[in-house]
Amino acid sequence: MDYKALAANVENREGFGTQEWVYRVLRAGIVNGALPGGMQLKQDEISAALNVSHIPVREALRQLEAQHLVTIHANRGATVTELSRDMLINTMQVRAAISVAMLKNAVPHMAEEDFAELDAILDEQRKATDTITSENLNIRFHEVLTAKANNPVADMLMEIIHANIDRYLRAGFYGDAAEREVSVVEHEKILSACKAGNTDEAVALLHAHIMDAAALIPENVQ
Repeated sequence: MDYKALAANVENREGFGTQEWVYRVLRAGIVNGALPGGMQLKQDEISAALNVSHIPVREALRQLEAQHLVTIHANRGATVTELSRDMLINTMQVRAAISVAMLKNAVPHMAEEDFAELDAILDEQRKATDTITSENLNIRFHEVLTAKANNPVADMLMEIIHANIDRYLRAGFYGDAAEREVSVVEHEKILSACKAGNTDEAVALLHAHIMDAAALIPENVQ
């Protein structure tokens, strides 16, 4: 694995401690699929490629383990975590529950500037043709949609959830033009309900939207 190439695609190293930088390099590689599930992560190889000592690599791997992105095996090193189909579906259910709770709290506080920002994101989604842009815009829509919930703990959990599930949904959801169109239409309906102040309709639509995406988990995930 060319860890140097992975590092080149991460934010400039300046401004980060060594451990944080190594963590960001490895996390980005896992989330974007360059480091696939089941791949062994060798400390010696990572240390040499990134020109750092073993200590920040080991601590970065522990940090990734806490997010369930890496599994550390006693006396056998670390591997990129593979999620089973059941775990992915369970994760989507948790994502739906957290998102619904956040939206319930957010809708009463949403203002015209929030709606304008969400409309602008929808415009970009309609124009997007590549997987990564579509993925980032989808995440951004959901972040802005629930931002007025003002719940940093939920935000943190959602970041971890996205890191774990989006690598499995990328091809079937973000990479398929027809599915992207369905997603945008569903976003429009959710936003319309929010604009009307209809919280019950908005959260019902959001829950269905997230669980519909669970059906796109690849069949070859066991």
